[in-house]
Amino acid sequence: MVPQQIKDALFAANRLAVWPNHLLWRARLRAQKDRGRLYVHLGCGEHYIDGMINCDGNLFRKIDHWLDLRSPLPFPDSSVLVAYTSHTLEHLYPEEALRLLGEIRRVLRPDGVARVGVPDVSHFFKIAQGEAQSGWPRHFEDPVGQAVNYLFCDGQHRYAYNHAILARFAELAGFSKVQNISAEFGLAPRPYGELMLGNEPEGTLVLDLRR
Repeated sequence: MVPQQIKDALFAANRLAVWPNHLLWRARLRAQKDRGRLYVHLGCGEHYIDGMINCDGNLFRKIDHWLDLRSPLPFPDSSVLVAYTSHTLEHLYPEEALRLLGEIRRVLRPDGVARVGVPDVSHFFKIAQGEAQSGWPRHFEDPVGQAVNYLFCDGQHRYAYNHAILARFAELAGFSKVQNISAEFGLAPRPYGELMLGNEPEGTLVLDLRR
């Protein structure tokens, strides 16, 4: 795994380098006729979803749009029907995460939905008590050490979330409806609802946010 210090340096440069691409995408989307039914996957990483605009800051992955999520989203106001981000928000500092959630709300249609998945702090306690396992990115025999490893992920995670924290961030970003769907399947939005939730790792907190 690439050390976090190197990643930080790369993404500092990346934040400036993506701007020409950002401006091109913004112009392209504003000129698009059917721009009010976009399906957007933010911070896709290695999990490319067919039928969505897959966005990531890593050019070496399969993506549709090279994007730094700390910058404003290029999508027009009220143009996104489905926004999805999973195991991405925790890699941002709290103020960055709040800005991103605010941007997601801005681009979301009134009838749209944002599905947000993050590692759940409750899973940290399960690991610490020996009720669950997580050996990545380092393995520890001690369950508390394993739990700390899960929560901080070798320094990659900037923040941690439970339902109350994520719901509060969503409210601060302007969302009026917050639904916990971590244990439910087959909920809207379709056709991506089941696919997105089915791909989540164990211990993921999943919320649906609506304007």
